[in-house]
Amino acid sequence: MGKNGGKSISYFGLVAMGIGCMLGTSWLLLTGTWLETAGGPLNLVVAFVLCILIELPFAFAYMEAIPMLPLPGGEVVYSYAAFGSRGGFAVGWAGILMNTIVFCWVDLAAVSLLDELFPALGRTAVLYQVGDFPVTLPNLIVQLALAGAILFIQLKGANVCASLAKIATVVLLVMCAIGLAVCFTHFDPAVYASDGGLDFDFSGSMALLSLLVFSVAGWETVSKAAADATGPAARKAGAALITCLLLVTGILCLVSTAVAGCMPWREAVNRTAPFADVLVGLTGVPAVRVLFLVTAFVGAVGVMNSTLYSSAQMLYGLSRFGLVSERFSALHPKYGTPARCIWFTAAFVVLTPFTGKLLFLPLINIASLATVVMWVMSLAAVLALRKSHPDWRRPVSMPGGRITAVCGIIASVFLAGNLLVPFSPGALSPLEYALAAALAALGLALYHFRDRTLSDAQRAQRILGGREKTP
Repeated sequence: MGKNGGKSISYFGLVAMGIGCMLGTSWLLLTGTWLETAGGPLNLVVAFVLCILIELPFAFAYMEAIPMLPLPGGEVVYSYAAFGSRGGFAVGWAGILMNTIVFCWVDLAAVSLLDELFPALGRTAVLYQVGDFPVTLPNLIVQLALAGAILFIQLKGANVCASLAKIATVVLLVMCAIGLAVCFTHFDPAVYASDGGLDFDFSGSMALLSLLVFSVAGWETVSKAAADATGPAARKAGAALITCLLLVTGILCLVSTAVAGCMPWREAVNRTAPFADVLVGLTGVPAVRVLFLVTAFVGAVGVMNSTLYSSAQMLYGLSRFGLVSERFSALHPKYGTPARCIWFTAAFVVLTPFTGKLLFLPLINIASLATVVMWVMSLAAVLALRKSHPDWRRPVSMPGGRITAVCGIIASVFLAGNLLVPFSPGALSPLEYALAAALAALGLALYHFRDRTLSDAQRAQRILGGREKTP
């Protein structure tokens, strides 16, 4: 961010930002959706294994890119250095969309959690219906107030954001660990295998994989936060990123498996929070459900904090390099944070409460598409920079070398095909294509009004002037 408003982010702060962006509410709210999409718990496990195998090459590429270009903007920096203005903007806008959509989606999820805790919120003072979804005045107020609180935290600076992320991460990890210990103590293989739980259907795993790209995304947040880290934390940013990916993916898979081993999976499909319901049944304590709903709400706050931070960082990077108007580069006079970037990305959530839950699933799939664009472009940038700038200092090389590169290319084709090829299990719907096109058009408008006074040489100086380079 240029200035971070205080102390730099520690190694645990980097891990907390990544986990805070990843874990959130999906472990509690999406278990039923995952089981239904996969068509059973065995298909779900296969999908999670595929998800890790597919995402690891991209994560390894980030391990090389972060210490090579530890500058604000993350993926914007990598793609600009490799592909110029258009490449930098494309990946930057994809990253902004992904994080902003997650921010909006989690704001909706947070209200869903509050509706479970206080049912009157979703039934009182109904303003209108959007499809089958009511929009109520209390929910509007809560969503806007929550977004406003996160916005204020962002304006305070990176260290405040990291502190909130640490609190949310500790609460989530402790509660998930306790819940998993209770569930696996009572795990019943017969329940897991019931209703065809052991029947394997690869198309079910493929369909779930599209959702998991969104659900497991967020580890790349570390690449943006690394610019606000110093010392050992900055040198270990790549390790922090891998830790986030493996830890959170493992937790999400374990939670779903634990539910399927304690409750027939088809019954879990119809539950809003099956993990909490299972724990209530095992402990006989109704208050456990409330406790886990509150925990998930804390997770939602952590995700909103981390994703808004990432969105603002990427927009700030685009502005610094003249890829959007330089007006976005203005810093807060007191805290030194990119206030206009924060305001712009947070503004999306103003529209979200008025749609009810109509765009809940479409937003997930559009975020998945934006995530794939960001990962693929970053991997391609790392490979391209090896040829165009072999003299640059690389404290960490991408593990696996050429094998990882080949696996990454295969994974890129696989993910893109699963989302874009008609009739594939995870293909976008017409509504989702329309929403994606509208958001792309907004990005093109921002790019059109970029700072055209800068030459290519000046832009190159801006992106490379702050890094150490070996001649």
